[in-house]
Amino acid sequence: MKIKFVNHASFMIESDDINIICDPWIEGPAFNKGWKLLSKSKIEYSEFDRITHIWFSHEHPDHFSPPNLLKIPKESRAKITVLFQETTDHKVAAFCRSIGFKDIVELKENVFYELSHQFSILCNPYTEGDSYALFKIGDFKILNLNDCVVSTEQKASDLKNKIGEVDLLFTQFGYADKVGNEHETTLREKASNEKLKRISIQNQYLKPKIIVPFASFIYFCHEENKYMNNGVKTIDVVADYIQNEIKTDCMVMYPGDEWQEHQNWNSELAIKQYLKDYSEIPSKTFETTISISEKVLIENSQLFLKTLKKAYANKTRIINSLSSTIFVTDYQKAYLLSGHKGLETSDLSSENCDVILSSESLNDCFRELWGFDTLSVNARFQTQKDYSKFRHFGEIAASLNRKENFPISSLLERVILRLKRLFQ
Repeated sequence: MKIKFVNHASFMIESDDINIICDPWIEGPAFNKGWKLLSKSKIEYSEFDRITHIWFSHEHPDHFSPPNLLKIPKESRAKITVLFQETTDHKVAAFCRSIGFKDIVELKENVFYELSHQFSILCNPYTEGDSYALFKIGDFKILNLNDCVVSTEQKASDLKNKIGEVDLLFTQFGYADKVGNEHETTLREKASNEKLKRISIQNQYLKPKIIVPFASFIYFCHEENKYMNNGVKTIDVVADYIQNEIKTDCMVMYPGDEWQEHQNWNSELAIKQYLKDYSEIPSKTFETTISISEKVLIENSQLFLKTLKKAYANKTRIINSLSSTIFVTDYQKAYLLSGHKGLETSDLSSENCDVILSSESLNDCFRELWGFDTLSVNARFQTQKDYSKFRHFGEIAASLNRKENFPISSLLERVILRLKRLFQ
């Protein structure tokens, strides 16, 4: 059995005639020009000719990248089976089918799927559309947690009861969404420390022989979010924590690195290469904002609300009751977003608005149902008065995007919390 590291959250497992790749994001930006890969991938699309299976953990573009998938030669796609969790919307499966992959298998929860006599995969959904994969090759168990938030002893215990102990654990080590405003570096440092504690908890229950920190090899690449690079724990610090604090072998892999079962591993070279890549971030050319006209912005806000109300017709009154104030940076102007009318001008100052962002980012929230979720990940905004009021719209859109029921419980929880704060 051999593992080859591709980049970020992607690696290959090769055993006998099976060669499966996980979450291939190979090049290009993700999350509305918000993320880029820290290091250059060392794989050519022609190499997919020897891939037998692709497994996607979830729909986020740093795991499921349609632009990259379309660059896989058609003749290679025709020989590859796609594996994905069974979902209600079947969107990922439909897209992969439409671009000519050999077969699409939607994996059922708690059921092992055999790739070969000695090689099987268990894929279970987690929260917010995510899933994890347990690969079994003979008696050897590899757990790919990707972005699954196993952050408490209870969650780790529940996972242990489902899958048992593992030999190799691939787990995320960096924050993957907005943490604090531009000058709140201490909040990001705290979030980075919390990630290390998660790894410790996972280690305590799953008892891996080796931990592979991954799925965090990115940098925030836009002028509006580059502040998020301040507070990140670099991989040398993470490796030292795993090796010396929780006393488990740590394997840091750089793009192109290969490891064979039972091989001793020295992470020094990979860490050195990553540190060089980290050091080059400040000198990179960062993405810039494209301004969207006010007319387009208002029209798209109304179309967005029309889509929500059409899908959740029996919840129109709730949607109409929602509102949030927004300061658009490239206009230097405030707006009211109401569920009833859409976007309207306002005379509020930026300090009295709920969020501050560019017209481009706001327009992306309206154009796609995953737009608000993308914004929360790429962090191209600042918060002011009450970010939860803005997020109400996003939670409804995200539920519709996943073909789920209206998120009434989440909205009620937020209303109750706001009332408690008022009467404290």
